[in-house]
Formats: sequence, C-alpha cells, structure tokens
Amino acid sequence: MTGDQVFRSHGDFLCAGDQEALAFCEEIVDVMIGRYKISRSEAVACVNRQWPATDAYSRIVGSSIVYHEDADFWAADIYYGGDSRWWRPDADLRPLPPP
Repeated sequence: MTGDQVFRSHGDFLCAGDQEALAFCEEIVDVMIGRYKISRSEAVACVNRQWPATDAYSRIVGSSIVYHEDADFWAADIYYGGDSRWWRPDADLRPLPPP
C-alpha cells in the first residue's frame, strides 16, 4: 500500500483509509439501514460523526482496533451511542439525534 492510499479517504467515509475500511464502513451502513430503517445518507453521516478522521493518522487502516468488534456492534454503538448501554436487555434505548 502506498502512502497516498493511506492518507486519503476512500468512498463516502472520512475514516476509511483503505479498501478494507471502506468495505467495513459500508457493512456498518447496511446494518444500520436494515435494522434502524434510516436512509443511507443518514447512516453515512452517523459513521462520519463517529469517526471524523480529522487528520490522515486517525483513519481506519490495516489492523485498526476498530476491527475488534463487528459491524453489528458498531451499528448499534453509532446509532444509540456508547453510553446508552444498548447491549443490556433493560436499556432504555433512544437513538442519538441525526447528525
């Protein structure tokens, strides 16, 4: 992988530093659309809010820690917020406001 592949965003996602990250972000968006019945543009905006990638070094590339969880986890965490405890059966779930 060359430096210019890592230092630019891929697709609609600010955080996607390579094709693998782009595919992972697309998978998260697909889960959000199917599970939460939101538009693709809203789901993409939510992912970009979660991972704004303010510089080239904050992009998802290679063996990023982001891959320690799957797309289902990230879809819920992005939609409800990490502080919502969405994984608990007794959680009072409310989606974060749209970006």
